[in-house]
Order: sequence, then structure tokens, then C-alpha cells
Amino acid sequence: MKKKRWLWLSGILVVLLVIVGVIANRVLTRETNFETYEVNPTSVVKTVGANGQLAETQLLAYGPSEQPILISANGAIAIPAQFGVSLEINSIEVSVGDKVAAGDLLFSYKNQFGGSTRVTAQAAGIVRTLDTAEGLRTSGQVVTVGSNKPVVSVFASEYDADLLDLSQKASIELDAIDAVFEGAVISIGQVANSVSGIKQYEVLVEVKKIPTGARFGMSATAEIEVERADNVLAVPINALIGESPEVQILRSDATGDNQIESVKVTLGLRGDSLVEITSGIKKGDLVITGIDGQVPAPVEFGPPRGAGNNG
Repeated sequence: MKKKRWLWLSGILVVLLVIVGVIANRVLTRETNFETYEVNPTSVVKTVGANGQLAETQLLAYGPSEQPILISANGAIAIPAQFGVSLEINSIEVSVGDKVAAGDLLFSYKNQFGGSTRVTAQAAGIVRTLDTAEGLRTSGQVVTVGSNKPVVSVFASEYDADLLDLSQKASIELDAIDAVFEGAVISIGQVANSVSGIKQYEVLVEVKKIPTGARFGMSATAEIEVERADNVLAVPINALIGESPEVQILRSDATGDNQIESVKVTLGLRGDSLVEITSGIKKGDLVITGIDGQVPAPVEFGPPRGAGNNG
């Protein structure tokens, strides 16, 4: 009886050894799978991201005075204006949302000599607020008129400020209405604002036309194109291995035998997702970006992006 039990256990052991052997053989002979990128002439683009809002260039406040006061510019928080003497408003000739041209009558008030003084728009725009009513006395603003000229006011990090320049193209996105439109940089701030301890500079992006549904004050994200190289050979950033300047890539021989070689390369423009390669590769090369799902460690480029003119 003991002999039969021993034979039964021995049979089970043999079967388990066979199964383990088959699994081990499959693992050892498994063909390595590579993730590759085929090198072809392309464009490498480097951008600077900045957040802000869609705004109008100016907001003028009109009160019991012949001259308006600029109370907001490029989306800055409006500060209520005070004109000094409290005087009675005779009539108001506009409503919120009205378009006005330079010279149009906005309202009139009773001056200190008992006569009526007419206040006209100094520039074309749209009436944004009415802050009092006919027959009341006020020394503050009566009407505010926005310029209705769109501009995107965004703030760029101090690390990116030296990469920015006038006339650079920008792609602007308004998340609220899922809209994307184009613009160009027209102004770069010279004095930093501190936001959560980070120094940032205001950048104004001029836009010719805003999408349907857009409203001033909507949050905006701008991607400003600071450098571009067209018709160049490039590889994804995650294909780079090593530390600059000793950077390498893994290249497949394209025979289907998964033979790979390590190649030293020279880097050019470093874009957002691609890096220009000025030597070491040619058109049609298959560059390995991952092995069995493991991505080779990318090269460390040093200081934060934008810390110098070379990124």
C-alpha cells in the first residue's frame, strides 16, 4: 500500500516538473518586444505654457467730471473711481450692453454753477456698468465703458521669461467653451508678480477674433511657440539614454530579428515631445522607445526649462 502511494506521488512530481520546464522554456525563448519610432523628417516645437484670462484692453469710468478714469487694464481687478465733488445726475442716456462711439452722449450732471454738463465717450466701446441713477448725487463712477478689444492676459514663469519675444505665435484655449484660437505676443512685463512664492511676468497676447460664446474674464491657457525647427530628424524624448552630452539611443536594424545597437547622438533643439538629432541617425531608422513596456530613462537636461536661452 505504501509502495502504491509512493508511485502516485512520484507521478504527480514528474507532471509538475514537466509543467515547470515548459513554462521556463517559454520564458527563456520568448522574443523580446520593442516599442519603436521610425525616424522621418518632422518639426520640433518648443513652447512656453502660461495661464490667465481673456480680457479687454481697458475699462474707463465716467463720473461727474469731463475726463474719465482708467480703472482696469488687460483684465486687472477694477478699482472704483472717485471724482471728488458729489454732484446730481440729471440724465443717463445709455444702458448696460450698449455700443457707443467716441463722442456719444453717456449722461449729464448738474455742475457746481447750476448748469448742466454733458459727458461723452472718449473712446468707442461697450457700456459695462451703470453705478447710479438719475436724480441721485454721487462723487463716484456713473458709467463704465469697456474697450471691447480682446487681449489674452497670461502669466509666465520667471524660468520661461527669457524665452519670450514679441510677435511669437500663441495658441489659446478657453476650457469653459472648449475653444481654441490663435494670437501673437504684443507685450512682456518687466516687473514680476509673486504668485504663491513664484515670480511670474504678465504676457499680453493680441487676438484678432474670439470664438463664438467667449466672454471677457474666462480662464485661458496659452501655449506660446518660442522655438521651432522644421524638416529635421528627431526622436521622442523618452528614447534618450544617458547624461548630456554623452547621450545615446538604442536602434533596431529593421530586419525583424530584434538586433539592436547603441548609438551615440548629438542633440539639437529640445522640443516639448521631440528632440532634434543632428548626428547619429538617418531617415528610416527604428529607434527603440521601450522594451517589454519599460521605457529607457530619459536624459536629464539640467536646470528647469527656460533657465537659459538654450532651455
